[in-house]
Amino acid sequence: MRKLFLNFAVVLLGMATVFSSCEDKVTEDPDADLKDAPNEVIVKSTIKGERQFVNDSVYILMGQINVEGTLNIEAGTIIKGDKVTKGTLVVLPGGKLNAVGTSTQPIVFTSRMAAGARSAGDWGGVILVGKAPVNQSNATVEGLSNPVDYGTSAFADRDANDSSGKLKYVRIEFSGIALQPDKETNGLTMCAVGKGTEISHVQVSFGGDDSFEWFGGTVNAKYLIAYAGVDDDWDVDYGYSGNVQFGVSVRNPRTADVSGSNGFESDNDGSGSAASPKTSAVFSNMTVVGPYKTTADKDVNANFAAGAHLRRNTSISIFNSVFAGWNTAGILLDAVTTLANATAGDMALQNVAVVGIKGVTLKGAASVTDLQVSALFEAAGSNKLIATVAEAGIEGSFYNPKAAVGKPESFLPAAGSPLLSAGAFTHAKLKDAHFDSSATYMGAFGTTDWTKEAWVNFDPQNTVY
Repeated sequence: MRKLFLNFAVVLLGMATVFSSCEDKVTEDPDADLKDAPNEVIVKSTIKGERQFVNDSVYILMGQINVEGTLNIEAGTIIKGDKVTKGTLVVLPGGKLNAVGTSTQPIVFTSRMAAGARSAGDWGGVILVGKAPVNQSNATVEGLSNPVDYGTSAFADRDANDSSGKLKYVRIEFSGIALQPDKETNGLTMCAVGKGTEISHVQVSFGGDDSFEWFGGTVNAKYLIAYAGVDDDWDVDYGYSGNVQFGVSVRNPRTADVSGSNGFESDNDGSGSAASPKTSAVFSNMTVVGPYKTTADKDVNANFAAGAHLRRNTSISIFNSVFAGWNTAGILLDAVTTLANATAGDMALQNVAVVGIKGVTLKGAASVTDLQVSALFEAAGSNKLIATVAEAGIEGSFYNPKAAVGKPESFLPAAGSPLLSAGAFTHAKLKDAHFDSSATYMGAFGTTDWTKEAWVNFDPQNTVY
């Protein structure tokens, strides 16, 4: 029994819709009647060399816009994705996107549709493609009619420090087109993006598929918001090994994907192979809010799944984080493919709280019950099982589908919450300089709600751009 406890304590540490070609097929503006500003600039050609987007114009992306050179976007600039042509911005390997906003002048990528008429999946989103390590030889960006390869066979050498530019104080709204199962664009898609890229203060709202997805790469990130998306909030795959701190995701309880919507979904790859580099990203100070505030909640979409579905040989680690209101499980471990990684010390869950509904579920080991797994989880790594959101002091963190704007009241834990002063940065995986070790609390928030800053918008549907 002691061996069992130790082992588990270690564990618990079809229709390919085609985008219009941006250079050959778009010869005129099919949506001229939608123009709402005399200063609109139609973009329908590959961006080569160096180009500037400035904030006295509104830019319309029509079709797949590849960035081969450098695109610099001025703070306060609005970029709209065209719905008819499925506007999508794709930064190719070697290209750069420098989108640097400010707290008071964020850069906004949004739908071209008018306020009140926007929907998840109106356009294709922002896709960064780099040359950093990835564990697939033939990897191609999903959902594009003009294919973009980024697997190991695409380049003779890989560069962990590769740069795709900078994204700071950026919002991405109503993007992500689910073309077919497992063939979708997302809010922000990062394929083999290197840690020379700077990503911070990015909000993805009302995405039609995943909000943030990493396919391999080494890029780090801070201050991310995934709001009211359709599928997963944080999707990690193909050997991603970067570091992420301070992220919050919130779900509309009535909106989920038929594939099963999770907070985290993580694989080493689709087959669960041991391909190298392993998916070994480190996340800290994440608040992952699900659909259920209490068990009495009604009208919750049946397609919601787990706060974190860790499967297919993944080795990601999660520290100082909160999973609240998930019905299948706070954390779902596909144990057959994760036991070996955890036993070897590759994966860790420490200083993690699971709040409300179910705690930790183990799949693939019938001899061990969920109750035993939850008990071991609570005993290992200073983790917590908290029965209710009221006890956790996070009642204001949930989406309210009955309100005109469903945004949470506040993410701050109430005074006396067991989440405060419950974090730690003693683990070796948290010694990277990227991590702010002063954030010794569980979740993305201590005493400051950084989502109250001016760059954040929880009501993009009614915002006139």
